[in-house]
Amino acid sequence: MICHECNSEMKESQETYHYLESGLDNIYLEDICVYRCKCGEFFPSVPGIIDLHTMIGQMIIKKSTALNGKEIIFLRKNIGLNARTFAEYVGIDKSTFSRWENGQQKLAKPNDRLIRLIYANVKGLPKNDIEHLLKEAVKDFNGSESEERISIPKSSFSSQQRDERV
Repeated sequence: MICHECNSEMKESQETYHYLESGLDNIYLEDICVYRCKCGEFFPSVPGIIDLHTMIGQMIIKKSTALNGKEIIFLRKNIGLNARTFAEYVGIDKSTFSRWENGQQKLAKPNDRLIRLIYANVKGLPKNDIEHLLKEAVKDFNGSESEERISIPKSSFSSQQRDERV
């Protein structure tokens, strides 16, 4: 591959890639092909982005701690809704929803659970995943919002998908 900045040949390597393009700070993709140039430019080749984002969404809704603003934004965008429509689904005004997404206001536990269930429903997740949400998710709601590193092996989202440059 040729670098679009300096027209030099880029070097290909397999590495763990910090996937900031997701909008989340804690997502790492393992064994991803990354093209790097001596000028500093780089391009990851991420296979199966749609499946990857669905997997990330499922991991978010299954976590035991409260959702943070970046996670709410990720879930909303992953199901293709604008903020106004998502706020209507939750039954609140857009300004409250905006404060949640911007981290200016914490969610109450019922709203957190409702956001997870809306995501699961729109994505058509299996009944057992939804039951897990109702029983297990948000157990540690009063604890701090978790930003634990999430490492995702390439093999779990790239089955027979073509690579997509991010």
